[in-house]
Amino acid sequence: MTGRKFRIMLKLSRETNRKIEFMSMKGALTMKRILTLLLSAALTLSLAIPALAVQTEQETAAAWLKENGILTGDQNGNLNLSSGLTRAELAVILTRLSDETGDMDRNAAYYRTICPFTDVPEWAMPFAGYCAEKKLMAGYGNKQFGPNDPVTPAAACTVMLRYLDYPANQWTYATACDKAAELGLLPDCAVDGASITRGNIAVLIYRALNGGKPGDGQAALQGIGDGYLTNGKPITEENVLELLREIEKDWPTDTVWGTHNTPGTHKNEIPSTVSGQIMRSYHVSNVYGCGAYASMVSSLIFGDTVNPGRRLEDLAQIRPGDIIFRVRNDNGKIWHVVIALGSPNHINAFYYTDGNAGETVQWPDIQNPYSNMGNLDSYRGDNKTYHLEVWTRYPDRVSYTGSSVDVWNVNNS
Repeated sequence: MTGRKFRIMLKLSRETNRKIEFMSMKGALTMKRILTLLLSAALTLSLAIPALAVQTEQETAAAWLKENGILTGDQNGNLNLSSGLTRAELAVILTRLSDETGDMDRNAAYYRTICPFTDVPEWAMPFAGYCAEKKLMAGYGNKQFGPNDPVTPAAACTVMLRYLDYPANQWTYATACDKAAELGLLPDCAVDGASITRGNIAVLIYRALNGGKPGDGQAALQGIGDGYLTNGKPITEENVLELLREIEKDWPTDTVWGTHNTPGTHKNEIPSTVSGQIMRSYHVSNVYGCGAYASMVSSLIFGDTVNPGRRLEDLAQIRPGDIIFRVRNDNGKIWHVVIALGSPNHINAFYYTDGNAGETVQWPDIQNPYSNMGNLDSYRGDNKTYHLEVWTRYPDRVSYTGSSVDVWNVNNS
């Protein structure tokens, strides 16, 4: 190779190397730019698409209370869970919670008249009057209620313990928060502070109505499982009747079972998740009154969280343990709730047990074949005041047999 050719080849080699180096640098810059654009796009996408939020206990409780008409939002429907609560607003919530029969709707003028406080605005007088008469809230003395004052944690716990009729000798206003916390009702974040938020009052009420904080170790009657009764036996009409007869021994006729206004009354003190949900779907309490008794009996038979309920379409197939609602035809409100003790016979008659009949528990009297007996024909057809709606916790696969017709008083005699 001549010297000239060598110099040309060397020059070409250097130019080629520079081109390769430039292309390498250009490739690196391009890759870096691509990565930057990808990261930017990912960030933009993450900001544009909200994360799937896990619902908090406050949101769950508030949604449930709103659904059941206990807690309502502002004019825009916002529940404002982080905001405080006034004593007048608490009176409204307590009235909605306690007024199981619609007494307030019918007698608002009466409760406005008996309101003992002079500082309550016109709109709040019926609610303050209701809470005062039912001994759910008291004023400061000298006819002062403090309607615009914030609700303290102690006040919130006090009214809920009163609502639950928790024995007064076991707590005071000063220890109300401690007792509520001990029962698993008060959220930890609500213990301190001068006032309680709407979100924390929602949790307090929700826990009070649903057996305390989930997983807090309280005693619970969970039952055995779907398709089985609390005694471990399969769900059959005969096995349900066996449990009902045991319940009659524990809760005999004339056992006091009234409302939170009845001295010495009993109330539902066992977990009643499934039956409680059924009651609340009708805006009926599962703590006091006939709804609470029916809820307790249902849980004692079918368990707390197992054997979900379903609406019974054919009332001729009522079975022992079914929950029977007597519903007013004019306004859809519940007049009474009972538990069936048998299936309707050839004249559509059947026996039942109920609580809060004259503020007592009642079972059929074997000496009186017509005591605690209902008849389907009394609740269906034109011009009837009431109709029946029935919920059963028998699984679909457990067929109606008709073996429980006219068996209660015969087998109990």
